Amino acid sequence: MSLPRPALAEVLAHLGPQVQRGALPPAPQARCATGIPALDRLLGGGFPQGRLSEIAGPLSSGRTSIALALLATSMRAGGLAAWVDAADAFDPASAVAAGVPLARVLWVRAPDLGGALRSTERLLETRGLPLVLLDLALPGPALHVAPAAWPRLVRAAEASATTLVVLASGRLTGTSAALALSLAPGQAHFGGEPCLFEGLEAQALLARSRETPEGGLACVRLRALGAVG
Repeated sequence: MSLPRPALAEVLAHLGPQVQRGALPPAPQARCATGIPALDRLLGGGFPQGRLSEIAGPLSSGRTSIALALLATSMRAGGLAAWVDAADAFDPASAVAAGVPLARVLWVRAPDLGGALRSTERLLETRGLPLVLLDLALPGPALHVAPAAWPRLVRAAEASATTLVVLASGRLTGTSAALALSLAPGQAHFGGEPCLFEGLEAQALLARSRETPEGGLACVRLRALGAVG
């Protein structure tokens, strides 16, 4: 029941400076965690839902291992995900080793860059996939992506509330990314008898973020298959 105007005015006068007029503060941004504690702290909880993000790094920088960790963690509560594989680099055995339930992953083997971008946009338009990964880490010279491509994917991800993460050898998405992670390979680790490669340490730099301070660093220890923290 609403108060009469004189009574409401009296309550407001009594509360005085304790009352703040204006819009309520925005709700915290929902995020998709990687399950790697050091990395999730750096990212403010994970990759933002309904936004385009990027993981950029050269070969052997941990880019794919982090993407598989993100995929496995996001699917623990059920649901589906998609991996658009323009780089033809998705390895089902590595995904299983990282804990990914392959039966609920749509693997799209795109023939070229244009096909990968169109497939990603169509997947976002279905509005039934909480996570879509777009692997554009192609060997060879840097890719040229039409400037209009990223805004379309940004709008589609926002409309579907999908976490869209682009994998690239170097920064591709520019200012269209709400969050960008740049990776550099660190020390490799070997062990056992015979001596075998066990994993590496990757240096992760928060190169771009609209909601958390940029420039933060994290050292991430990665197994040969999957990420461990």
